[in-house]
Amino acid sequence: MKLSRTAASYKMIHGLGRTYSERTFSNMKIFPFSLNLDESTSNNNKKILSMIVCYYHADLRKVIVEHLGSLEIVKVNAASLEKVLCEFFEKNNIPWNNLVSMLMDSCAVMRGSKTGLEIRMHQYCPNLLDVDGDSCHHIHNAAKKFSEPFDSYLEKLFSDLQVDHQWSPDQVMYLKEIAMILNLPASSPQRGFVPHRWLSAYDASMATHAMMPAYRVLYYGFLSTADKELYREPLELMYTKYHVNQAGRARIKVVQEELNRKGMTPQGRERKKRACQKLWHEETTTVLRLSIYMGLLAILKEYVMVFQRSQTLVHKLIRARQLELFPGFMACFVKAEHITQLSPRALREMVLEDHMLLPSKEVYVGQEADTFRSQNPNHALLVPFLADVRKAYITTAVYLQKKLPLASPNLTALSALDPLLRGHSQATIQLKRLSGMLRHLLPADQRELVRFNVDLTIPSFKEGESIVEWWGHVFDKPDKYPSLSAMVKCCLSIFHGPRVESSFSLMNEVIDQRSGNMNVPTFNAIQTVKYTLQSRGKTAVQLFRREDVKFGEVDRTLCKNINSAAATYKRQQKMNQKEKQQQQSKYGSQASGSAQQAKKQTAEEEKRARLRHVAKQRKRAMETLVVQAKKKK
Repeated sequence: MKLSRTAASYKMIHGLGRTYSERTFSNMKIFPFSLNLDESTSNNNKKILSMIVCYYHADLRKVIVEHLGSLEIVKVNAASLEKVLCEFFEKNNIPWNNLVSMLMDSCAVMRGSKTGLEIRMHQYCPNLLDVDGDSCHHIHNAAKKFSEPFDSYLEKLFSDLQVDHQWSPDQVMYLKEIAMILNLPASSPQRGFVPHRWLSAYDASMATHAMMPAYRVLYYGFLSTADKELYREPLELMYTKYHVNQAGRARIKVVQEELNRKGMTPQGRERKKRACQKLWHEETTTVLRLSIYMGLLAILKEYVMVFQRSQTLVHKLIRARQLELFPGFMACFVKAEHITQLSPRALREMVLEDHMLLPSKEVYVGQEADTFRSQNPNHALLVPFLADVRKAYITTAVYLQKKLPLASPNLTALSALDPLLRGHSQATIQLKRLSGMLRHLLPADQRELVRFNVDLTIPSFKEGESIVEWWGHVFDKPDKYPSLSAMVKCCLSIFHGPRVESSFSLMNEVIDQRSGNMNVPTFNAIQTVKYTLQSRGKTAVQLFRREDVKFGEVDRTLCKNINSAAATYKRQQKMNQKEKQQQQSKYGSQASGSAQQAKKQTAEEEKRARLRHVAKQRKRAMETLVVQAKKKK
């Protein structure tokens, strides 16, 4: 039975989903809004365009993030996405004039400089605010750039450890037991490196480094007899370091013997051989690279974690974060005198030369690698390692210079929303520029901006306080700051991080192996309801609860849509059938049944053909027997 035919499905689509979608469309006609959209492929191999909308709701006095729509698309190019968006806006009567900005990743389809989707959108919304691409994607790609000189050495180790334990519950059990004996916090390698999210290498590095002694003890059991004899002394030193008693050593020996007797496929044998190579034979190389990953990628990880939060932080996008991230990264390998006191534009245009770089013995390589460098300055592995580190630093720095909008005038103007900048002359200057960028949405009154900058009646802002709540004090003075309030409400809707990525996570939870044939409209309705609950901060029970069950107010629109959901579903089915018949008549084709009916008909025809064949063979056999009987007579 198809899921779309069930009452739960069509009441979700034409009842709950329809009600909340229509309310979102109504709010978009009233309030200025911004979009965050991206394309992904679902578990049932359908290309889905997901759109998230953000706006400041004046009645709720908060920034609302809701699901606008999930649409199935066939071709992923700028022209097809433009057509889909235009049809969606026209169908739901969404005004283009209220659109403030669009946040997308920086691929050519979305943000190509000539024919990208954002360029095409300017013909419908000429004053669309350019907030650059998704900076979190840039940071993930920067992590990928940093790992390139190391030839994915650690990433391959992470993948081998993950696959090796994914299908071996006994090996996972032994690993945790060894970690307990060594008094280490156990973590499973099954949740390790994710290839399409390169910053996951930082989390995998931290987990692998913490479990390194346990991995070495575990994989000691897979070494050859000669290698076990070679590394027996380092193993004993490890036991001494972690205070392993005789009972623990005896149990570990039993585990290693059981692992050695374990049957393995050729692929599994090769995988364990590679892991043993990096854990024992190339331990120094592995530790050095883990050190630089843990030390350097933490800078990038911190930035991404800040802007993946739901809190509004668009005012910190450039001033407080990107201008901290990039100089902080550069200071790891560039002399401080060449990066301090530089303007954002000078940082972006700076050309790295040899005399500007720190000597190899001073470059930041992480805590453990730095200790190794100071204790073994002439080690044979140190020179190629430091050469790879320098190459990684330079390659990543050039990429960040190219991709981060360090000198973006729009993001600089948005930083004036930070209440901590109020009272400075630059705050008024940037607010004036911002009002000029949004002049199509609000009237400009320069006097308000000047008055606001020195108004002592507005409460002071404390670091960590919600910027939305603080600006609420300004919104409470509509007669004093009408234009400023309207401008800030527009700006609070701007996305600062990839919020649409969370919709893809929900998509993979909803469309899984058990619901692989789910229609996109059903999934779209589920997403709409989920985001409505999230934006209100309530569960379904809390949202629909009434204190007085008998006389409490009910949502009449929702009740009406749910009651008419079945009729709407049947009407939609008839319309779809009519469109199909029109297409068939246009091309001169005959109406065909369902795939299930065709399958059943084919099976019946095959069955009749098989019975005819059996009957024919039986008849021939009988005729042969009769002929033989006559010959005997």
